[in-house]
Amino acid sequence: MPQRFLPHLAKPMVPLGKDGSSEMLLDFLVCMLREMPPGLVEKIYLVHVVSDDALKKALGRDLRLEALLEESGLLRDLYEKYLEKEARPFLAQAEERLRRDLPEVAVERVILRGHPPRELVLWANREGIKAEIIARRARSHLAELVLGSCTHALLHRPGEHSTYVVGRLFAEKAHCRDPRFLVCLDGSPYARKALEEAAGLGLLWEPREIVLFYVVEILSVLEKKIRSEEAEAVLAEAEQFLRDLGLKTRILTKRVSGDPAEEIVREAEAGGYDLVFMGRRGRGYLKEVLVGSVSERVIHRVVSPTVVVVNRT
Repeated sequence: MPQRFLPHLAKPMVPLGKDGSSEMLLDFLVCMLREMPPGLVEKIYLVHVVSDDALKKALGRDLRLEALLEESGLLRDLYEKYLEKEARPFLAQAEERLRRDLPEVAVERVILRGHPPRELVLWANREGIKAEIIARRARSHLAELVLGSCTHALLHRPGEHSTYVVGRLFAEKAHCRDPRFLVCLDGSPYARKALEEAAGLGLLWEPREIVLFYVVEILSVLEKKIRSEEAEAVLAEAEQFLRDLGLKTRILTKRVSGDPAEEIVREAEAGGYDLVFMGRRGRGYLKEVLVGSVSERVIHRVVSPTVVVVNRT
């Protein structure tokens, strides 16, 4: 196994909230890691961020006055009460599940306090986290820009890392099988990194099939900037790369024309895939706000498969 594929699974971070998605995230993690060789994963971090909204909901009271009087210790006492009653038992239960199903993997519980997107990014950057396993939230792109979301914040954090946005397939208890991969290619170095992530995971998880997918943009066809031959060359090179690594699984290639995000969403939902791999261009937050990105659009519309967005330098 080439070393450059391993860091993304060495220290996965799993943000857990009390929104009903935790079991799905743990199911996905167990499915992915249970057949992998010992020592690949150094430690799994189960991270829970306590926000003022969570305290208010759990304790049934308005905390604005307590926030003004924080120096008096009132808010601190309420926080400790929440930790004892809610947060610690919640994380302990999740840890128990992982220790039962993944006994050889170390697990650490982490409790942070503050605005969840900000705190998760700060902690992940500080600890050198290379992979985050997170639940998809049914929130529009505009709402994320205004209100913020953990997925959006983690996706945009700097550095080399992969964001696994777990789809609803893993909310089904019976769903744990040899996966089917969709790898989205466009000839860019960003897509190449997604291919490498899929290859590394494929050598460990042994998918039953990998589909290499290339969308030729209509505008590019009209402007004659991209020809069908170029797409076929990218797909052929990617297939050979997987074969050279020793992947024995069935590999298919597929080329379509259209809008990349639209075609990826259509293929991902209709094709029965478990994981969809994409590279992120890292064009910058402001530009993505103004013009959007393929990865952002796909994340907001793909529901069933898990979307893996790879940020690699």
